[in-house]
Amino acid sequence: CIGWSESNAVIYANSVLGARTPKHPDYLDLCIAMTGRAAVSGGYTDAGRLARRVIEVTFPEGADDAVWPLVGWLLGKASPDRVPLVVGLEEASPSADDLKALCAAFGTTSGAPMLHIRGVTPEGGLEPAADADRVLIGAAEFAAAWCELNAAEEGVELVAIGSPHVSLDEVRVLAGLLEGQAIRDGVEVIVTIGREVLAAARREGHVAALEAIGVRFLPDICWCSITEPLFPSGTKVLVTNSGKYAHYAFGLSGRKVRFGGMKTCVEAALTGRVSSALPDWIDAAS
Repeated sequence: CIGWSESNAVIYANSVLGARTPKHPDYLDLCIAMTGRAAVSGGYTDAGRLARRVIEVTFPEGADDAVWPLVGWLLGKASPDRVPLVVGLEEASPSADDLKALCAAFGTTSGAPMLHIRGVTPEGGLEPAADADRVLIGAAEFAAAWCELNAAEEGVELVAIGSPHVSLDEVRVLAGLLEGQAIRDGVEVIVTIGREVLAAARREGHVAALEAIGVRFLPDICWCSITEPLFPSGTKVLVTNSGKYAHYAFGLSGRKVRFGGMKTCVEAALTGRVSSALPDWIDAAS
């Protein structure tokens, strides 16, 4: 058992790590840290972790990394008030980064403290409640979600990567995609990152290479907490690879939002534009 409060971290801990914690209100986690005690409720209990909805996902073939935050966002919309059991992802083999993105986006649209994924998460093999209902997520839902998160015009001035913080693997991917490239004038690329990952990426030479072409790293801060002057004041439209920030950005910053995977974000950094067309992996299925 642990005592955490940050919503997407709680979801990842419960769902992926198999830890147990409710979504504690701010400062209650500090009281738990000082006393070593917490109320036995919610995610600490078997009943609080029981799946009360089964969500069947038709996973799109050929999807890129944008699919995982999109799946998480859709799962939360489909199960806003109860723990779901997700089926249909058994053969998708999500990585730790994929699950991180999924859990963060799930936390924006659901109040549940966790989700189970059959064949993927530690408790994914448990049976749901006897009265659990069923919901389907397919091509139409993917297309509608993509359009909702990409309602802004094509031109962008800010590429916002992170939320949650990028991993070392994600820094490596970004460095590989931007190697030998030049960021377009008028576009800023900002990456949120933990200090330990930043140090590791610096040792591998990725930070120096990326900073040399204009990428900025902001350690130990979430995009949801970034305001001006750290937030570029000239931004009208931003693009992000984060389902969480795509959901919250307009309300927090007043800027319009586009969403896409890492390659989409890099293309925006190079061209200042994000295509309004559906990705091939959504268009082919819808």
